[in-house]
Amino acid sequence: MIASEYEKFLSIEPEKQERILNAAMTEFLKGFKNASTDNIVREAGISKGLLFHYFGTKENLYNFLVDKAIDLVQTELVDLINTHQPDILDSIWQLSLLKQDLSQRFPTIFEFVARVYLDDKDCPAKEHLARFLEIRAKVMQDVYEHCDRSLFKDDIPPEKAIEIIQWAMTGFSESKANEVKRDKQGRLIGENYDTYLEEFKEYLEILRKCFYK
Repeated sequence: MIASEYEKFLSIEPEKQERILNAAMTEFLKGFKNASTDNIVREAGISKGLLFHYFGTKENLYNFLVDKAIDLVQTELVDLINTHQPDILDSIWQLSLLKQDLSQRFPTIFEFVARVYLDDKDCPAKEHLARFLEIRAKVMQDVYEHCDRSLFKDDIPPEKAIEIIQWAMTGFSESKANEVKRDKQGRLIGENYDTYLEEFKEYLEILRKCFYK
């Protein structure tokens, strides 16, 4: 949960909030120690004094970013996905759409969380990630628990099929990570975004033909 000490920041208009958050997340991809608040305020289009008026210290800003990223994953991804649908491919497709929608607003959010996870052990906010890992594990556990194994062909072990589906989707995402085109703010360009989703859905359909009755 976001602490009340950040009420000043939370009271400003949403567009300005997102601009500051995106600038900060992108800069902190360099790691906490290497990130520069000068770069953040320049990209966000605000004064350094205003940034510290909102957050007080660089560490407070970093802690806020981690909590905000986790809250966004919870409210705009986990809370919206239907984990009770029986078709795991439908769940993966819905999860992908939600992730893409969130990435449109916050282009580096998932890279930022990954960077925090991989950063130095004495990195601020490291302990906050326990909540993110719990959230991620819980949603995938719910998806797997409600997956209807009877949808798979009789001669294919369902658990192995699920593993192959996971590997295929992870591989696809990694292979496309460096191909997508973004605008100056880091957002996916519309035509490229739509093409990516169409291709992803094609692969899901191939997996469906391979493994489903």
